[in-house]
Amino acid sequence: MAKINNFLSFIDFESMREYCMANGETVSYAKGDCFTEAGHVCRYAGFVQSGYFKYCLPNTRGEMAVTGFTFKDECIMDVTQSFLFDKPSKISIVAGCNAEVLQVPLKPLRDFISESNPGLIPHISSVCLEEAYSRYLRIYQKTPTERYLELIEKYPDVLERVTLRDIASYLLVTPTYLSRIRKRLSK
Repeated sequence: MAKINNFLSFIDFESMREYCMANGETVSYAKGDCFTEAGHVCRYAGFVQSGYFKYCLPNTRGEMAVTGFTFKDECIMDVTQSFLFDKPSKISIVAGCNAEVLQVPLKPLRDFISESNPGLIPHISSVCLEEAYSRYLRIYQKTPTERYLELIEKYPDVLERVTLRDIASYLLVTPTYLSRIRKRLSK
C-alpha cells in the first residue's frame, strides 16, 4: 500500500528500524488494544509488522475521532508529544485490527538517535509540522468528496483495510455523509 502518511517518505527511518530489529520484541495487539493512551507518555516506538493502527482522540460528543493511520512497515509512536518532548500523549494509538509491532522502549531509542544521528529529531519535527499544516489546509481547500476521491486515488486498498466509519472520521464527515458521497459517486 502506498503511504497514507506522506511525511513518512521524507524521513529516513533506517537507523531506527535497525535499532528496533536488534533490540526489539514483537508484541501482539488485539483489535481495540492501545499502543498508547491519551494522557500517558508513550513508552514504546516500533514498526508495524502486520495489521494497522489508528491515531484517535475523543471529540466533544465523546466519539473517537480518527486523525491518522499507521500501516505495515511504518513507524509507530507518538512523535509530537512523547518522542519529542517526553510529555503525555494527546492521542491514543489503537489497533484497528489484530496487529503485531516490533517495538522498543522509546527513551533508549531517542537516546540512540540523538547520539547516532543528531539531525534526525529536528528533521522529524519539521516534516511532521509540514504534514499537519498541509492536511489542515486541505480541509479548507477541498470538499469532503474531493478529499475522499484523493484518498482512494492515492491509496485504493485503504477501503479493504480500514472501516468506513474510520475513513469517515479521518475525512471529518459522518458515516452517513460518507455513504451519500459513495452512493453519488457510484452513479
